[in-house]
Amino acid sequence: MHPILKMTPEEKIQKTALELFFKYGIKHVTMDDIAKELGMSKKTIYQYYSVKDELVNYLTDVELKKQVEKFNEVKIQAKDPIHHVMLISEKICDMMQNINPVFFLDLQKLYPKAYEKFKDFKDKNAQKEINANIKAGKAAGVYREDISEELVARYRMAQIDMLMFSDYFSFERIGFIKANEFLLDMFIYGICTVKGHKLINNYKKIKDEEH
Repeated sequence: MHPILKMTPEEKIQKTALELFFKYGIKHVTMDDIAKELGMSKKTIYQYYSVKDELVNYLTDVELKKQVEKFNEVKIQAKDPIHHVMLISEKICDMMQNINPVFFLDLQKLYPKAYEKFKDFKDKNAQKEINANIKAGKAAGVYREDISEELVARYRMAQIDMLMFSDYFSFERIGFIKANEFLLDMFIYGICTVKGHKLINNYKKIKDEEH
């Protein structure tokens, strides 16, 4: 039996809505669109979610919890602080391959409650992880001793914000992966020691050989 057939009506609504939001952005997807995609009446959807905002807020909570789990998985897989940063960058690329960049702009401009959840996640989880990574990198001798952990963490979060919530990059011409790789290089080479640079180059060589 196909996995979606085993889902409850509410789970089907959540799955389909998220796929449509990711593909077209939140603004351009209506409850009618979700109902049509599911072959379900809009009245049935309203039994679970009275307004689209409610659905967006719920899906934001679910997706952020998934991101916390992914952070924890990456931390276990990472061989060292540099490898950790590179793995997180790869996860971001994997995620963004299936998301229209307009999704994040819609979240920021039109859904303040959901956007605040996202900001809170960044402050309490993502930035905290980067801070810890910088400390570990200094201890391992791969990051420069003279850098400020808080400043560097804020700088990296600003880079990620630039990718997700601004129009600095035209992804039709540049592509998200290329833009992400460029910003990662600017970040990681800037904070590393000579020992760290050698480690980065080694990981890049391994990655190139795998492809």
